[in-house]
Amino acid sequence: MYFIEDDRKAADRPVDMDRTFPPKPSSGIAAVVPDLQETMCMLQMMSADGPLAELKPKTALSGISMPGIGNIFGDTNRSRRIVWILVIVSAFVIAIIQVKDRVEYYSSTPVTVNVRVTMNDTLRFPVLTVCNKNSFNMSQIRLLETEMTGSVSKLEVNISQLVGLLGMDAKQLWDLIAHDPDQFIVECWFGRNISCNQVGRWTKVYTYLGVCYSFIRNETSVKTTGSFNNLYVKLKDDELECSSLLWGAKKGHGERGWKMMIHDMRDSPVIDVRTHGSTLDNGWGKDVRIYLREFRTLNVWKRPCVNNGNYSKCIERCFVAAAADRMTCRLPFMDIKSVGYHNRHMEYCNTPDSYWNNSKEIDNLLVYGQWTTNNCSHCQRQCHQDFYIAYTEMTKSKPNESKLRLFYQDFTFDEIEESADYGAVSLLCDIGGSLGFLLGFSVLTVCEIVDAIVQTCLRSCRRLVNKCRGK
Repeated sequence: MYFIEDDRKAADRPVDMDRTFPPKPSSGIAAVVPDLQETMCMLQMMSADGPLAELKPKTALSGISMPGIGNIFGDTNRSRRIVWILVIVSAFVIAIIQVKDRVEYYSSTPVTVNVRVTMNDTLRFPVLTVCNKNSFNMSQIRLLETEMTGSVSKLEVNISQLVGLLGMDAKQLWDLIAHDPDQFIVECWFGRNISCNQVGRWTKVYTYLGVCYSFIRNETSVKTTGSFNNLYVKLKDDELECSSLLWGAKKGHGERGWKMMIHDMRDSPVIDVRTHGSTLDNGWGKDVRIYLREFRTLNVWKRPCVNNGNYSKCIERCFVAAAADRMTCRLPFMDIKSVGYHNRHMEYCNTPDSYWNNSKEIDNLLVYGQWTTNNCSHCQRQCHQDFYIAYTEMTKSKPNESKLRLFYQDFTFDEIEESADYGAVSLLCDIGGSLGFLLGFSVLTVCEIVDAIVQTCLRSCRRLVNKCRGK
């Protein structure tokens, strides 16, 4: 039963502190009930509608500014939370698939090929390598045969039988029985009334086909164009016999004509003159209009290339090293550096049997397909490489004569350059677009997630420490 007292009378009454505030019970139910009442009052005030709702601690992850996160970690019912979890997980999976596709495309290093037709004042002139398909001078071979046997045989001559004669090894024999360029190069002009010797030189080259000769200009560039202003060569083969047995691998009737190769000065004709060269038959003339293409490629991991190196010479060294693995002596076109690639030292073949057996190994590798350029996977192409495209016209000439014109039609050439088609900036833009469209993600969102995870870890550590201290 409650009594209501007048406030004015209560104010005039003296206050007894001991009676107004009775002492707090120290034990029993009386001590527990007031604390329970206070706790229930505080919970009611911190409820969603209470005045202290803002002081209620929130989950750190619920503060991330990413759509849907607040509905998962905030105050919401279970069904709504499950729906939002499914939505965000689905969007996250789709975003991961798109990001994976963009990363794989970036890893494939796609390139764009730009082709420009350019006009210049000068152009680099290529090197011309010429080999007589009648590989050796039969007149000189017959003289050696006479000196060795005292008579001239009417049978085919196997030059391996001449190795060791007069103490000659294979290289000395090749030098002796090689064709004389002053005899088979009847005329050579570079421009009107300008001989080849005035602007360049013929250089001896040891190749798979025997001793060949390369014309190299003193100045690499030319300032004139046209069929009558560049290289003109007249060749003639007066040999009555044909050296049909170059290696002695099989018998035949021999060949007449010329094997020629147009190539960059940095390239090696040792092997390429056989695999990439073209034929000029006796009694025919050939007008070759050349067109220059400069390739500038990117060095990417799927298509590597080297800035300082030469693919053609690497292939040559690879072939010579492969041949040396099966041979006991070397032939004149085998470079000592390539032979000694595995710390070997091989002398030139100096006996008929050694020349015969080892030359057959060369034929087995190059002619019968026991070696291909696929065996030289370590050889990388050049990042900067020049190719000479030949456009040929044939004309009839005198028997046993061959004519060759090599010229630029004009000073135009193709610049073919690769550039990156999909760089790091494009990758980041695509990834950001996918994450932003599907998840509302940004760089700041990532920072917020990291911060929330750190705060959650620190709070958990703090609770663990307080628990260990007994608080």
